[in-house]
Amino acid sequence: MEITQTCGTLTFPEEVDLSNGEAILEQAERLLDSGIPALIIDLTQCAFCDSNGLNVITRSQMRASRLGVPMWVVLPQRGLVRRVSDVAGLQRRVAIAPDVETARRALDAARR
Repeated sequence: MEITQTCGTLTFPEEVDLSNGEAILEQAERLLDSGIPALIIDLTQCAFCDSNGLNVITRSQMRASRLGVPMWVVLPQRGLVRRVSDVAGLQRRVAIAPDVETARRALDAARR
């Protein structure tokens, strides 16, 4: 987790599954409840993400929306996690960026 003046960033571990999904969701909820102005969920280092990881993203988006906090998901353009996300239709539910810098620029542009 990283918190700056402009956003909080939650970095997923290499694997997200039943064993750690709830703990990651709790981290996301703590970030959102702390009053951050925006949230970035970074899946850059994540090599495996099952439905538990997608659940974390979806539930985080729902909470962020209720709180009025913009949220972006950083998702590499290739790899297993991207394929799973595409099949699940994640891009229809959340804003997707190819890297953290792109997500930060999008958040900055939205604030203007």
